[in-house]
Amino acid sequence: MFQFKHIKFWFVFLLLSFFLFFIIWGDQGFIDLLKLKNEYQQLFQYSATIEQENVNLHRLIKRLKHDPEYVERIARTELGMIRKDETILQFSRRKP
Repeated sequence: MFQFKHIKFWFVFLLLSFFLFFIIWGDQGFIDLLKLKNEYQQLFQYSATIEQENVNLHRLIKRLKHDPEYVERIARTELGMIRKDETILQFSRRKP
């Protein structure tokens, strides 16, 4: 009788250990759940960043379409363009 209870205890213990192992480390287990939560959080942050960048680009497009002064400023600063009636003067710096 004692031996049967002993075997039964070890059988239940091993069975529970087996299930616990697969719940934690098995496929779609707790460890995978933590990894998926982390990946979800990263993707959510990336999505928010992309969304903000998209809003900024829409503002820039709207401004480029409807604000000629802004277009002129960009053309002058980034492209080095000038008006037809302007002349560029360049001075060389001499060291004393």
